[in-house]
Amino acid sequence: MSDPTLDALTDLLTDVPHVMFCAKDAEGRYLAVNQAFADRAGRATPADIVGLVAGDLFPVELADSYARQDARLLATGQPLRNELELILRPDGSVGWYVTSKTLLHLGRGTRRASTAIASVSVDLRAPAESAGINARVAAAVAFARIRSTEPVTVGELAAAADLTVTQLERAIKRALGLSAKQLMLRLRLEEAILRLRTTDHPVAQIATECGYYDQSAFTRQFRRVVGMGPGAYRAALG
Repeated sequence: MSDPTLDALTDLLTDVPHVMFCAKDAEGRYLAVNQAFADRAGRATPADIVGLVAGDLFPVELADSYARQDARLLATGQPLRNELELILRPDGSVGWYVTSKTLLHLGRGTRRASTAIASVSVDLRAPAESAGINARVAAAVAFARIRSTEPVTVGELAAAADLTVTQLERAIKRALGLSAKQLMLRLRLEEAILRLRTTDHPVAQIATECGYYDQSAFTRQFRRVVGMGPGAYRAALG
């Protein structure tokens, strides 16, 4: 489908670093993607993805989670704003992204009018690892990482950075695109994912080691953020 709005978005986001863009029709077929999306999906060019669906590119549980998001968006018309997600990369590693989705109304005033879903995901790896990160935010991140398997309050995080809670929230949001609670969630899940990848410990043991109250709570949170359960994630690693 050729549409001025879709063409302009695709052109704008073609080579933007660390930003993945895609547009899908109401049946889930990709209408357009940028190179960053193609790289993430393990395809050489965007043209290799147009016409496919998520199930052709990603593990079934991830594809199903994307489909549920899309169905909710189509049913309600309410955009998805700044959702923190883990996304699998082709090499099996994971990346943290902030994703927003909205509806596009293509071909207005023509017989080919249709609704599409536009999605933009920003890779948080680049700003999180930037050498220019504020020193106090870096201190908060270091503290949160060390204590990632323990209960930590936002107040404790702020004290470690020698900031007030309000100052910390503002600084973390500016530097990393996250709230303080999202940062702590991110680091706790990173630790759990590391243990899933590098040990053969049972999922229940990893949940306990990483500070979750029980395996079911861990699994619910893992599935909500990653798109699949910890057992399915480990199996997907091969």
